[in-house]
Amino acid sequence: MKSNFLLDPEITFLNHGSFGACPKSIVENHQHWQLEMEKNPVQFMQKNAARYLKTAKDSLAEFIHCASEDFFFTPNQK
Repeated sequence: MKSNFLLDPEITFLNHGSFGACPKSIVENHQHWQLEMEKNPVQFMQKNAARYLKTAKDSLAEFIHCASEDFFFTPNQK
């Protein structure tokens, strides 16, 4: 399990829920999207983002067994 994380192998980290320590696959996926946006921000935001969000919403709807029209994404703000 420990090999799935980027944590220093010399430490024992018991608090994954509060302060991160994402699995490597999540970090890699995040970097993929960040690099795609950085390569062409206007294309990403104005042309691709809506399609990507629809794909994510449809996948989540299937996972939680509801229609994608039954929920919406919102920014995580205070």
